[in-house]
Amino acid sequence: MIVRNNIPIYKICWLNHAEGGIIGSFYEPETKEELVELCCTLYKEKRTFDLIGHTSNIYFLPNYSVDIMVSTRKVNNVDYLADCIVADCGASVRLLAHKMVEEGVVGFEGLIDLPGTVAASVYGNASCYGCSINSLLLSLELLRPTGEIVKIKPKDLKLSRRSSALKRGELTGVILSITLKKQIGNVIEIKQKAEYNHQHRKATQPPSNDNLGSIYKTSTGWSYASIFPRMLSNIYCFLLLIWEKDRTKLKRRKTEFILKMLGAKDLVPYVYGWNRYIWKDEKAHVLFWKYHRIHQTMFKQSNFEIEIKGKR
Repeated sequence: MIVRNNIPIYKICWLNHAEGGIIGSFYEPETKEELVELCCTLYKEKRTFDLIGHTSNIYFLPNYSVDIMVSTRKVNNVDYLADCIVADCGASVRLLAHKMVEEGVVGFEGLIDLPGTVAASVYGNASCYGCSINSLLLSLELLRPTGEIVKIKPKDLKLSRRSSALKRGELTGVILSITLKKQIGNVIEIKQKAEYNHQHRKATQPPSNDNLGSIYKTSTGWSYASIFPRMLSNIYCFLLLIWEKDRTKLKRRKTEFILKMLGAKDLVPYVYGWNRYIWKDEKAHVLFWKYHRIHQTMFKQSNFEIEIKGKR
């Protein structure tokens, strides 16, 4: 067990431009047994704590501090059995997916660029290119606040888009490990699909550093207030077609045009499409809420997919 005290949050989180927050005690168990022992002690003492993986879907506001934080990153053992995979909570989705694609295992070809841990993927019901850990899930081990370790079936997670009973707080505890089905398919086809997904992601999305992936669960439709800005942006992009044929670049130009129309030119370096935000510097934290207000103007709903820690 590694224990460190008074650690700046920006040193351990995915986004590293948010100086300010402090972790009183930062625990890094190195085995599942250490994780169980630590969490049982904290539960018994009625101590509240944050549990994190790679934090690739958590936005720690610069003002956020916490007394106790437990990291699962080093609890990452994976057992590859004949008909299933048993992965500890901190195992990397990306590393697991690459290995399974190489072996021709079905269902991992869309996950090769997905950051984060397997437990976080289950918790947030993450998916990418038609693949998700939860679609492969057979069961998971959950440490309850009572200290009991129970087996949870997929149906108990009550999955919805980018959410689960765990994320909604309807089911509480610490995911210790997950068991995934292992079905061998056509190795060549799986590798081809994985490579296509990788290249498509590179061409249409920003690199994973300095962003948290999809900010919102989904945009449920354009708002009435967006009609006029979008109409003008369509005309603008139609004229741009004379010089620019790349659809991805056109889409970005369209977003930039609307931002400028709405008096948000300062957001242009930080917004990569309506569902990607880039924390490229400290100023990004100040501008994030301006981006959120504009998103609320443009769409009927703006429900966060990311978790936000701290007070606005």
